[in-house]
Amino acid sequence: MKIIIFHGFLFTYIIYLHGFIFLKKFLRIKEIKNFYETSLIGLIITIIFAQFLNFFIPLNDDLLVFNIILLTIYTFFFNKILIQSFKVNFKILIILVLISLVNIYGSGFSDDINHYHYSYIANSDVNNFIWGNSFLHPLYGTASSWLIGHSYFNFNQFRLQDIHVLNGIIFFLVLGCFLSELFLNNKKKFYYPILFSLILFILLKYTRLKEFGIDRPSTLLFCFLIYYYCKYFLNPNKKELDINFIIILLSSIFVFSIKIIYLPILIFPLIIFYRYKSKLLINDLRYLIVLLPICVFIFKNLLGTGCVIYPLASTCIEYISWSNFTGAKELSLSAEIFNKSWYSYSGDLSEENYIKNFSWLNTWFERGKVEILELFLTTMLVASIAFVLYDLKSKKIYSTNVYFKDLKIILLSIIILSTILFFFKNPVIRMNHFTIISLMILIISLFFRFDISKHKRNFITIVIAIGLIFNLSKNIKRIHGIDFLNDPYEMISEKIEIQKKKNLSDFTYYIGWYGDAPISSYEINDKKFKKVLIFDILY
Repeated sequence: MKIIIFHGFLFTYIIYLHGFIFLKKFLRIKEIKNFYETSLIGLIITIIFAQFLNFFIPLNDDLLVFNIILLTIYTFFFNKILIQSFKVNFKILIILVLISLVNIYGSGFSDDINHYHYSYIANSDVNNFIWGNSFLHPLYGTASSWLIGHSYFNFNQFRLQDIHVLNGIIFFLVLGCFLSELFLNNKKKFYYPILFSLILFILLKYTRLKEFGIDRPSTLLFCFLIYYYCKYFLNPNKKELDINFIIILLSSIFVFSIKIIYLPILIFPLIIFYRYKSKLLINDLRYLIVLLPICVFIFKNLLGTGCVIYPLASTCIEYISWSNFTGAKELSLSAEIFNKSWYSYSGDLSEENYIKNFSWLNTWFERGKVEILELFLTTMLVASIAFVLYDLKSKKIYSTNVYFKDLKIILLSIIILSTILFFFKNPVIRMNHFTIISLMILIISLFFRFDISKHKRNFITIVIAIGLIFNLSKNIKRIHGIDFLNDPYEMISEKIEIQKKKNLSDFTYYIGWYGDAPISSYEINDKKFKKVLIFDILY
């Protein structure tokens, strides 16, 4: 528990200061945002910059220690400004710290950690970014920026624990944004039913950090985008419109960089830009910061796979020696076959015919019907409670709000685009929670009134308290199941094999981790290695 508390505090300290410096010094924001918003923005900026650094240096412990020393010096000279800007309600803070600690302490591991997550993190810790890394493992080519976050925010000796710590931090920060806005703002806002619904959904559905992987963090950041739009664009402050647009744009690109199936989320900045283009089309050097995540994303794909967007084979540049055009085609097909539940199918169709013309739909539904039902019931329960507690009815003053109409357009566009991607390429429920959340918020937003009597405000508090207790109790039960002992290595001691370094010529790399996992023994004997200056290249 000491390691969890210390590393949780340390990592949060880093991302808060990064967010504070970015907002205050670079964006030159006049009134600093609250602790949770500042920290989430700092987390996004830190991971984007860590990916940039990894092109040139490993993300090892020395880099993290150096970062801490610099921030400690900064704190020493600017402690008065930091103390004045640090605004937080300690009741909410204590509740969130408690529930996050319990989630971290009782967590197991994502199913993909032995597949490719852990080895990708290890490679980033000990190597510069590997050109042609998709030859090591096909999914390295699609590797999420969230894994870079895990690589940067870990000390090698405690890497297994720190994976949980970072997941716990984003859980803590997103809930902190919502709870602070809902309970501490003296002026009640008509979008509060949305925040209430998001809080309750997260507490009921996201009770296990083990399941976070790279899907839950992106979904939580999508929820943050909804929150940020509601708070800063439904009644926009025109003096800081450009700043808030930059934050929305950075956040949207970052979510997309976690996984490319979140492409529809880019609708957020597009609609905002369309609405405010006359005010946003100005010469401002601050816009240049947006080039960093775009360039990082493109170069990560080009250097890792030879493709602009992997595994879209049509975007691959075949004359580049490390281009993995063949691997892109194979992965695109194999992923679709796997995602459409081919391995649960017992009929006579070939793989190619099975995935065509919705022949896969019955098998897919039978395999995932319990998960579908649970998600549907949770969504309906949350929406129903919101309707009852907020007395949601149409109210003319808000139904004509052009910015609120934009939110509905954004949500509807995301639902349509993500549904098309879902049925044609990626019918995986856990990767598409953002679609269900969009649908839930869209339904709620069609029937708005914000008049909340004192009686109902009390019930809102009670319902959220029940959600917190539900989440807390499930994890306490898991902790009891492991006899109150938190030891990440002990949790997998029966499965683990000593991780062996593999070599190709003079190049050392990691692949797989423990147990049997798809492609974890991927062979690269037919590939070559060369080192050009500081860069490791497979081809």
